[in-house]
Amino acid sequence: MLPRRSPRPLPTKPAPPAWKRALPALLAAGAVWAGWQELTRPRNPALAEAARTRTTAQDWAALAALGPRPVGTPGHDRAVDWLDTQFTALGYHVTRQEVTATRPFDQGGTLKAPGFTLPVKAIYGAAGGEQTARLVHVDPDATPDVMEAQGLRAQLALTTCPSGSWRDLAERVNRAGGFGLLLIDDCPGRALQRVDATPFPLVTVPAAEKARVLALAGQTVTLTSRVEIRPVTGHNLIVRRVNATPDLLYGAHLDTVNGSPGGNDNSSGVLTVLNLARQHAGTPTADRVWFVLFDLEEDGLIGSRLFVKTHSAKLRPLRAMLNFDMVGVPATPLKVAGDVDVIRTAQTAVPGLGAFTEDPPGGVQDFGRSGYLTGRSDHVPFKGLRIRTLFFHRGLDAHYHTPQDTRPDLTLVQDTADKAARISAALLAQPFRPSESCGIQQRNCRF
Repeated sequence: MLPRRSPRPLPTKPAPPAWKRALPALLAAGAVWAGWQELTRPRNPALAEAARTRTTAQDWAALAALGPRPVGTPGHDRAVDWLDTQFTALGYHVTRQEVTATRPFDQGGTLKAPGFTLPVKAIYGAAGGEQTARLVHVDPDATPDVMEAQGLRAQLALTTCPSGSWRDLAERVNRAGGFGLLLIDDCPGRALQRVDATPFPLVTVPAAEKARVLALAGQTVTLTSRVEIRPVTGHNLIVRRVNATPDLLYGAHLDTVNGSPGGNDNSSGVLTVLNLARQHAGTPTADRVWFVLFDLEEDGLIGSRLFVKTHSAKLRPLRAMLNFDMVGVPATPLKVAGDVDVIRTAQTAVPGLGAFTEDPPGGVQDFGRSGYLTGRSDHVPFKGLRIRTLFFHRGLDAHYHTPQDTRPDLTLVQDTADKAARISAALLAQPFRPSESCGIQQRNCRF
């Protein structure tokens, strides 16, 4: 009898592979992600007809009402919001790029002698401090050796307005061993001047107190200056159509120095860029240009340097960067500086347009903006990336960096915008090949 065989198991269907089980979930997740991307992707806002018909005079009235725009002040933040709204109404997508720095804020101070107390004001850039020492009256243009020979070492310098910059005066006092500077501000102008931070008080008193203060020469006094160094946050406003390829970039700085309304420096440049954005709105050219308002220019081109560094790849195709700074007061006729070929194109498009050579580093009071690339405005970082630039400028007027810089000439602003538009059309019509790259790691670029 044969052994009984156990029944053979029935064949079973193999389990599906893991990827098949996960596929429906992956497809569902992909659909959700694609939907989210579609919902959140940047879109061009609608072009408001009322925004196209606004005038430069209306823009200036609104901007002036916001007040001075030093970074870290309410007036500055209101201006950023207002400008964002204006560009958005013109159908452009606006991105705010955060820019950070530290800035000094004067908290007051005093000059004290027996039976005498007088408020003093910190010179911009000074770090403050307190010293008790003898006041030594020195010539404002004396050399450090002469100042030291007058007994300034470990004492306080008392002087009047120098022929050069206040920064240079403070440096000479420091080299002579002075422990502070009391400057009687009898300068003919009221331009904001800056000094380097030191641990000593560097202060001014008004010219009306000149006789009383000079009478203190030789006496021991206590000079106190309180300065708060605050972190501040500004914003570059990057304005473009969502899919715009930047063949041209228009730029201007939006911040002002302390104590100045900035009518010419640089509301005139801001109004010019806004005018050009309005001219291009709703046209094919709008997809070939970017508009950027840079922040913290007055503190060392901080905003433009950051912008160039973070957008270098997208900027490579630029035919030119056009920068507008102080174009609203005719200290000189409108002139341009920059790349030789771009200047040639500009002068062909605008016959009679003058050209100038920019200041070399260390030429005039520049708030730390000079470098080994010539120029003192926001086009300079673009030069470091080997991008052609064209700088529009009407010279330094008598109210530069003063409380009297209250209003630009709006006809000059319009004239600048119209000439820039003609130059832009000529640049866009030309054949162009981008400059060579500065290397994969950008080692050959200068920011």
